[in-house]
Parts: sequence; C-alpha cells; structure tokens
Amino acid sequence: MCGIAGFWNLNNQPVDEAELHRFTDSISHRGPDGNGFYIDASANLGLGHRRLAILDTSDSGKQPMPFANQRYWIIFNGEIYNFIELKAELETAGFTFRTESDTEVLLAAYHHWGEDFQLKLNGMWAFAIWDSAEKKLFLSRDRFGVKPLIYFYNENRFAFASEMKAFLALDSFNLEFDPAMITQALTNQRLIEGDERCLIKGLNHLLGGHCLTLQKGEKPKIRRWWNTLDHLQEVPQTYTEQTEYFKELFLDACRIRMRSDVPIGTALSGGLDSSAIVSGMNYIHQKNTTTDRLAASWQKAFIMTYPGAEIDEKKYADEVIKHTGVMPHYSIGDSSLYLKHYNDILFQYEEISDIHLGPWLIHKSQREHGVVVTLDGHGGDEILAGYPWYITAAIKDSISSLAPIRTLKLISMMYGLGVINLNALYAKLKNKKNTWLLQTPTNFISSAYEQDMPCIKNRDQLFKTLYTDFHYTQLPTNLRDFDRLSMAHGVEVRAPFMDWRLVCYLFSLPSSVKIGDRFTKQILRDSLKGILPESIRTRTRKLGFPNLAEAWTSPQAIAFMQDVIHSQPFQESQIWNGKQIQRDFVLATQSKNEQTLHQIWIYVQAFSLMKLFQEKQRTYK
Repeated sequence: MCGIAGFWNLNNQPVDEAELHRFTDSISHRGPDGNGFYIDASANLGLGHRRLAILDTSDSGKQPMPFANQRYWIIFNGEIYNFIELKAELETAGFTFRTESDTEVLLAAYHHWGEDFQLKLNGMWAFAIWDSAEKKLFLSRDRFGVKPLIYFYNENRFAFASEMKAFLALDSFNLEFDPAMITQALTNQRLIEGDERCLIKGLNHLLGGHCLTLQKGEKPKIRRWWNTLDHLQEVPQTYTEQTEYFKELFLDACRIRMRSDVPIGTALSGGLDSSAIVSGMNYIHQKNTTTDRLAASWQKAFIMTYPGAEIDEKKYADEVIKHTGVMPHYSIGDSSLYLKHYNDILFQYEEISDIHLGPWLIHKSQREHGVVVTLDGHGGDEILAGYPWYITAAIKDSISSLAPIRTLKLISMMYGLGVINLNALYAKLKNKKNTWLLQTPTNFISSAYEQDMPCIKNRDQLFKTLYTDFHYTQLPTNLRDFDRLSMAHGVEVRAPFMDWRLVCYLFSLPSSVKIGDRFTKQILRDSLKGILPESIRTRTRKLGFPNLAEAWTSPQAIAFMQDVIHSQPFQESQIWNGKQIQRDFVLATQSKNEQTLHQIWIYVQAFSLMKLFQEKQRTYK
C-alpha cells in the first residue's frame, strides 16, 4: 500500500525533478517508509512513489521497480493477495525472481500475459507500468475501485496520482472547483466517487474495473476490463451447499489477506461484518497448519467507544474479544475532538460528506500501536443487504410476487434493525426541500453504469439495488472514505468481503439467501455458526461508524459554524445562498433542529475544504 504519482510531458518539455519530487511527496502520508523516483529523459516522463512497506520490506522491494532489463517500470499502490500462487505459475513458465514482493510478480505477469493478466489478479490496486521500449504507459485500477486513481490530461501533459491534493503541487495545474459537482455532492454525496469526474475541474477518476493506455501522439484509451455481470456463475442447488461454499470462500478471502511481513490487526465495531472478520481470523489461526506468509502478529483489535452515548457498541465488541481472545485497544470519542482535528481530517479526506472522526481515530491508534495493515468489514453491507433500504427493496419484491406473509416478516425485520423512528423520518422529509443551492446538480456520468442498467432491468428490486450500490454509489463512497481516513496515517485496509470470488458468487445467488425470514445477511450468519459469538450472529441492530450529533450541536460547534457562515466569502458563494443559510441557521439553533444543523454542518465543511485547498496551493507557488 502506497501513494503513486507521475506525469508525462507531451509537449517535449523535460521533467522538472523538483516538481516530480514535490508532486510525489505531497502524499507522503500514504507511504511514510520512503520515496523513490524514475525519469525517462528521452520521453519526458517521471514516476514517483511513496512507500508503505508490507511485503518484502527490504530495499529490494522499493519502487519504482524495474523488470526485463529495465524495459518496464512500475509504481504500485495496493496488494496482490494471490501473488504466491501467481509466482509459482510464472516460475513454472521460466521466470526467476530477485525479490519476495508482489510488485515484481505484477511486472512478470504483465510481461507474460499482457493486459489480460488483470483477470488473474486477486487483490486491490492502482498501478502504472511504463514500457520504455514501446513508450507506452499503462494504468489499471482493481475490479471494484478499492484503491484510488485520479488523472489529468490535456495536449501538454498527462498526470496521475492517488489523491486530488497531489495535483496542487504541479506548476501547470489550475485549481478550480466544479460548482455543478460541488452542488451534486451537497445534494447526494453518494454520486461523486462513482462518477468519471472529480470535484475539481480537469481531474477524473479512472473507475474501478477500467484500465488506461497512453502513447505519444494519441489520446488516452480507456477500456473496461471487468464487468461483474460477465462473471456470474452456476451455484449449488441446496441452501446447505450454498452456505458451505460461502464459508469456504469467506475464510479463504480472510486467509490470503492475512499475508504480510508486518503486524496486522482489525477495526472492530461490534457489528456483524467486523466481528465476522475477527472471528474468521481467529478460526484460521487455530486451523492453519502452514505459515504461507501469514502475519505472525494479528491479534490486535481496535475499538471506538463513546461512553454514555446511544451509538456506543463497546459491549458487543467486548463479546467478540472474549470469544476470540484478541487484544483490545480502545479509542474514546467525544464531540470536542471533531473541531480539534477538523482541518487535518478534512484536508486528508478531501471530499464532501462529513467529518468521520471515529475511523480516523481508529486508524491513528493502529499506527501508534505498530499496526499498519487492518482487515475490516467493508463491502459486507452492500453485498449481503445489511442496510435498511435493502429490506425496503425486498418488501417491494414480496408485494409484487403476492407474498403477504413474507412482507409482514420483512416489516418486522425493519423494526429489529432499530431504524424505524417516525418522528426522525418526518423531520428528515421536512428538511428534504433544500432551497439553499444556486446551482443545478450535474448529471451522474459513468459509461459503465449506462452499460449495466439495461442488463439488470429484469432482475428483482433487491438485486438491482445491491448491484447499483455496490458498483456505483454507496460502496465506492465508503471505500473512498476509508482509503483516505486510513492512509492519512499510513495504514492499509484490506476487505475480505471485496474478494472478487465472493462478490461474483453472492451476485449469482438468489436474493432470499441475503434477506431471509428473520435476518439480513442470512447466509453469512448461517455459515459462521460456531465461529461467531452467538449473541453477535443473531444481533439485528445496525449502527456502523456513526458520528456524535454533538459534533454539530454543541456550543463550540455552533460558534464555529456561525463564524464560517457570517464570513464574507461564505455569504458571497456562487454555489449556495449564504444569506438564506444564515437565517435558517439562526432558526435551527433556536429550535435545536438537529437535521437542519447537520445540513449546515456539511455546507460549512464544503466551504472549509475549498478554502484549505486554495491555501495549500499557495504554499507551492
């Protein structure tokens, strides 16, 4: 796991070495273990790398890494979990290796199989490979976009990096936020990460499952190399067999993600997904008979607590601790920490959503305790139907199929999640009409989305909702959030639920195995009986990583928001109506309307983010 950056001057201007170093080191938090650079002076191309050493921590694992007599050079962010198996296959084909890294295996695989090698990889990645013989640059992003890759292109330069903030360090880059994208983020922030564009004009996401090829004199060629719909499969006929195969896939997904030459751990919320990961790791440790490069140190679990708050889940996390015997480390959250770390989190996060204090503190604690790899439960909700709106989708299916008994059971299940609160729902509906925006949100742009929607139009509502959330809206947003919040501290997040084998299998199964008659995530619960603590396996309440409402309702938060809202730049924004927000803020403060205050809190963060980026770019000029 690392940070990558590079550019190709297409106007024949030589690479400015200082600019390349500045570009790369702007994301040094992603790779605190060192940097490396490569310049092809004949092509006016430069590659930079910030290293987080996890596999082969020796100097031989440094990047940019050459291969085939320095014909190829790679910078790579991510992990290839099946690199041991690929290495054995390549050795059979005659390849020899000088390192113990997965990076060298990547290069050999590209050399041997060409671009089709992407289909053989099980991992998460964003990488660039430079072919110095053909003068060709090849970029790839993993199937589901776990690791980020952002690029810029005009007739003079092609540049790419792991984060938007890196581009502030480029001499030729003009910082201009896109008002329509900012408006979209303020309207529905789940529509940003799956879009081909970014919040900043000129920057684009290379979407998950896509690769990009560039040769001089040509425009970038982007190709979709992965589509989950092309990899659905025949599944076992009986539910017992389906459950057994799920268990096999899940445990193997955990096992290969425990491969590390440095200590690993996990973030434990006490919910079903993170508890399944910890319990799965413990089960593997007990049953595994070979080392297989599995980390020797894996027994640390990091838990966020909010003493006395309704969102505190410490008692559930402690049940998992007692069941597995792993070592707990607790981080305590209180509302004062939101403002204390406000600028740090916001700039490192570099998106518009919310100040995610809990995960930020968890990953900070992991780094402080020597854990730089964490196995977490991301993807479980979006692939196994863990959120309340998936039950709503299932209810629509049951009504359309004239199944009244199932409909009643699903409604009962919704209550069990602890999310039905009619007063809160009414308040949310009242606040839905937002008259603050002066711009029209942009339309969502994704050629992959346009390609997929006609293909799934005849599937049931639950499948369509899960598929869209997983590939285009909810999950890309969550993956982005946790990438930024973890890499802010140089910590790598691995997600067993994102294993492509598991994803394809679950999308091939009938919806009923995900939402049963009593539980969401039915097949996960049934497959891990005896592995999970029973109280967790049958737990229904859903929380996740929520924020304290005091973050935006405390006297300190109110005073902070008031200062921002009253500032002249906020009042004169061309994106929102500052005067109307100011009037509504006064009313919301008087009536203690948490919903409106939270909306304003997001607008304040959007303003602060744009201001922080402008201030940071000035330091480079």
